[in-house]
Amino acid sequence: MAQARAHSRARPKARDRFWLDHLRACREQRQTLKAYAQEHGLSVSALYNAHSTLKRRGVLTEPAPAAPTFVPVHLSTGSAAFRVHLPNGVVVEVPAHAENAACATVLDCASRLS
Repeated sequence: MAQARAHSRARPKARDRFWLDHLRACREQRQTLKAYAQEHGLSVSALYNAHSTLKRRGVLTEPAPAAPTFVPVHLSTGSAAFRVHLPNGVVVEVPAHAENAACATVLDCASRLS
C-alpha cells in the first residue's frame, strides 16, 4: 500500500510541465481556472486537481501580491456621477468628468486593497 502511494505521488515530469504551462498561462491571462479550462478545451476538474496537487507538492507557488500603486486623486466640489462598491468593501466615487484611464487605474488599485 505504501508503495502504491509513493508511486501515485511521483508524477511524470512531462505531465507536470503540461499542467504547469497551462496554470502559468492562466495566471498570466488573469483568468479563473474554470474559464481558462473551458477556453482551452481542458477538463475543469482536471485543471483544479492539477492546481491543488502541484501546489501541495510545492511545484506550483503563488506569486507575491503586487505592491499597491498610488495615483494622485484630485477632488472637486461637484457630486460624483456614480459610486462603485468593490467586493473588498472599498467605495470609489467617480466624478462625471473623470477620464477612462484614470478611472481604470484607481479602480484597479482600490480593488487590490484588503
